[in-house]
Amino acid sequence: MTKQELIDEVKGEITAMCSLPFSPPDNEIERIIDLESRWLYREYRDSWYTKWYILDKKWYQTQEFRNTRTFQMPDCVVGIKVVYELTSGQRVFGIHDPDLQFDRLMAADLYLTPLSSDQITYRTIQWSFWDLSRAFNLRDIQTTFNMNTHRLGIIGRDPQESLFVTTLDKIPEEEFYEDPIVIKWMIAKSKMSLARILGTFSYNLMGNVTINFDQWRTEGNDELTKLEEKIAGDSPPDWFHMFQ
Repeated sequence: MTKQELIDEVKGEITAMCSLPFSPPDNEIERIIDLESRWLYREYRDSWYTKWYILDKKWYQTQEFRNTRTFQMPDCVVGIKVVYELTSGQRVFGIHDPDLQFDRLMAADLYLTPLSSDQITYRTIQWSFWDLSRAFNLRDIQTTFNMNTHRLGIIGRDPQESLFVTTLDKIPEEEFYEDPIVIKWMIAKSKMSLARILGTFSYNLMGNVTINFDQWRTEGNDELTKLEEKIAGDSPPDWFHMFQ
């Protein structure tokens, strides 16, 4: 769905397919779509997807990085999940044995015996070893990210190798406008805008018909409340803090 098709969808809902003579102007609906899309792209988890980037280490030598210690990410990036430094070696614990590699350790799990009391203990130790050995292939890098400037900042030491960046990117606009949540959100906001326009001046139509603009405001508020609750309910935290 294009932006113009979304505008027509909003106008069709508000006017009941031209049964009513009032709707916000196209420019006003477009302004609402542009403004509210920025909020939805931040809060609505179905409006973005996971993507991966490689920042080559050659960019560490640029004057921009030396001055600001930041990288300019594309405008479609709305968040950073993790940043790893890719190490050059693939050996485990510095042992230069070509038969001992991290990938082979992971594959060994396929040949372990079924779980038993002793095997559970053994696997727990082995999995802890795998988690520790991962540090020899990927090193966490502390970063900051600004959603307005789309700049990724490096905190602490300078990385020596290329960076593997896991990001949250916006889905394409034509797919974003197809989402029923997005459509209902724009309709609710447009109803509130129409109520503001109609309620600016008090007047009656021909035949002494009174405009009930409060109905549009009430419907818009109720619909927004339900949508906000759904968005919050569909986005539970995937982490928690433990204090001892």
